[in-house]
Amino acid sequence: MKPKPIKDVLSDFLKGSNFKEINETINISAAWTGIVGKTISNNTEIKSIKNGKITIKTANPIWRNELIFQKEDLLSRLKEEEPELNIKEIEFR
Repeated sequence: MKPKPIKDVLSDFLKGSNFKEINETINISAAWTGIVGKTISNNTEIKSIKNGKITIKTANPIWRNELIFQKEDLLSRLKEEEPELNIKEIEFR
C-alpha cells in the first residue's frame, strides 16, 4: 500500500480512525516487503485486506502470473509472519 500523506493520517486521527486497521496495514506492508524482497515489492501494491483476504495489485500480467505460481508459499509465509491478521487467501490482480 502506498503511504498516506500526513494530513490524511492526522485527519483520520482526529475523526477517531480505527488504529487497529492502521497498524494492520503497516504490519502487512512491512511483512510483504520482507517476504518477497524489494524487487517484487516495488512491482506490487497491497490494495485491501478484508475478511482474511489480501488483494495485491501487480505492475503487469507477467508479475501476476509469476506470483500466482508462488501463491501457496507466499500465503504460508504471510501466515507465519503475521498470524494475528488471520490471512486465508491472496488474490493477485
